[in-house]
Amino acid sequence: MKRYLLTLLLVCLTMSGCVINAEKSASQTAYEGYYKAIEDVNRFQGSSMYYKISTEMTKVSKDSYRYYVFIDQPQCAMYDVVVMAVANDLPLEEAKTMMPSIGIFDSQEFNMIPYQSYIENGFVKGLVISGESNKPEVSLKILVEWHDKTGEKDYREFLSYVVTTEGSQHVDDDNKVIKKHFQTVESPKPSLNSEAKE
Repeated sequence: MKRYLLTLLLVCLTMSGCVINAEKSASQTAYEGYYKAIEDVNRFQGSSMYYKISTEMTKVSKDSYRYYVFIDQPQCAMYDVVVMAVANDLPLEEAKTMMPSIGIFDSQEFNMIPYQSYIENGFVKGLVISGESNKPEVSLKILVEWHDKTGEKDYREFLSYVVTTEGSQHVDDDNKVIKKHFQTVESPKPSLNSEAKE
């Protein structure tokens, strides 16, 4: 009986391991598909009518910078949102690290509906992805994908920005600057009174 239970336990563990590996494999395949989609597109926009997108870069240390891509203020119901950014036109075959993304490897869906959030059920106000750079400027090509409430209509947009510590700009396909967005980082003002006010 013990041998039978042990064999059954090993079979169950093996089967669950196969399922986990299949899920990871499916996520990796999706990641590579999104990456290739970004590589294959030659038209990028600088904004969207469906949501607000913004970028930011901060200096972490002497030769280390972190960039952020924010997606928020949805203007329509966006379900199962995927966001991915490819930095500096690095081909998939040459990428030694994963590019920043959300909605691909995550165990839950992310949905955005105007003026609503219920995090426990996957409804968020906005999404952010971030990555690292060893230079104070990074060129980002971004994919944003979602579908409507019924799941019958899919949307996919491609955006591009050059991001620095001073701000970002959208450059069109002919390398002309279309929009400049300047980053304003305010340093904290010194307090005249060290007591906390209620």
